[in-house]
Amino acid sequence: MQSKTDFVSIVVAVCVAAYAAIMLAYLAQYDLGLSTAQTRHLSVLAALVLALPIVVDFLRAGSGTAS
Repeated sequence: MQSKTDFVSIVVAVCVAAYAAIMLAYLAQYDLGLSTAQTRHLSVLAALVLALPIVVDFLRAGSGTAS
């Protein structure tokens, strides 16, 4: 059985993620008092921390197989 991802679901997920990012940036800048540079550095660090397990899993499991 194949799993098909609906295009509308992808668009909704991207829009929700963008809205959450805008709200977090507003919160960081106006409520927490962080500068734009501090927000940018923290967001890059968070993206690296979140992406690291995915990359490690991809390199560990997909080294010998072709998709």
